[in-house]
Amino acid sequence: MTGIPIDLLTLVLSGVLLLSALLTPMMNPFFRRLKKADSRDAINPPKVTVLLISSGDHEALDEHLPLYLTQDYPPGYEVVVVTEKADLETENVLKRYSSSPLLYHTFVPESSRYMSKNKLAITLGVKASKNDWIILTDPRCKPADNHWLSSLSCHFTPNSHLVLGYSNYTEEAKTFHRFEQLHTALYLLRDAQSGTAYRTNSLHVSFRKSDFLEQQGFLEYLKYSIGEYDFLVNKYGREGNTVVATSPSTWLWESPIHPKSWQNRQVYHHEVGKHLEGGAGVRITRFLDQLLMHLNYLAEIGIGIWAGLTMRWVLLGVAVSSLLLTLTLRTIYGKKAFNQFQTGLAFWRVVPLELSMLRHTFLTRMRYEYADKNDFISHKV
Repeated sequence: MTGIPIDLLTLVLSGVLLLSALLTPMMNPFFRRLKKADSRDAINPPKVTVLLISSGDHEALDEHLPLYLTQDYPPGYEVVVVTEKADLETENVLKRYSSSPLLYHTFVPESSRYMSKNKLAITLGVKASKNDWIILTDPRCKPADNHWLSSLSCHFTPNSHLVLGYSNYTEEAKTFHRFEQLHTALYLLRDAQSGTAYRTNSLHVSFRKSDFLEQQGFLEYLKYSIGEYDFLVNKYGREGNTVVATSPSTWLWESPIHPKSWQNRQVYHHEVGKHLEGGAGVRITRFLDQLLMHLNYLAEIGIGIWAGLTMRWVLLGVAVSSLLLTLTLRTIYGKKAFNQFQTGLAFWRVVPLELSMLRHTFLTRMRYEYADKNDFISHKV
């Protein structure tokens, strides 16, 4: 049929388009909100250790170490830095702050060249810690402010054993890096709130020294040269004992990294994911979100073109309206998330960045398939 009259097919397709335009934007990590973690001012703040693993990033350590040493927190916390023994530049940085009673540092033995240095460094730092609660992060990250430690420690309760925090890149980092970090973090943090934690993409994990030592740390993961944060979360994050710190005052901000290093980090996640328990829920949800988003766009554009060619003007109008509704809703949801997590990203970037995720996922997968798998192990097996 042609012309203005509305037939059954037009009604059905119009209903499908409008329903899809309303529902598919909700299949979106930006629409799903994280639950606010219960926190209260601690009467007796726990003694904590901030553990920094430095791997040749002496400039970042020099810039950010003072921020950790000057937290507004009662006496009893400490900052432990673990570095490679032959790293003279990092040693010089540590000497400049050696007068601080809060600072303690130790070194990874040079004889550890055939094993995972980061896992060994974390283990050494944990054993050197005087306190049970340990906050593991990276020198390239800086606290939100000098109340960061007090805000985070509110979640260190008798019932909690693992606290996951949020970190993102500073505004100097590439736009897609900041977007992808938030996009992925929302899936992982919400999954941690819903049950057993799967992994993390943030350099921001707090755990108990007693748990780490009792369960033999990284023992079953020593052959892997990567994935320290993921393995910690997957092993020690159990239902009922994991807390997600959501307050902006608990966040960390990471300095931009080189695009090649960022790509490597994405590829490493593919390998690490193969050795973690659980995660099916995150992967399925993410796959369905992407699938439904693209099917919705294809339906709106495809039906719109067909309606124009067959002169079904009402259906064409509905297709255009549905597309505009989809773009509007996805932009609104994305903008709210951008603002809430202070990404500094403009609202008009929401849709283009969402659509670029498919290309990014494909390229990362191809890089992983062609990567030398020996790069993922420590070779001492």
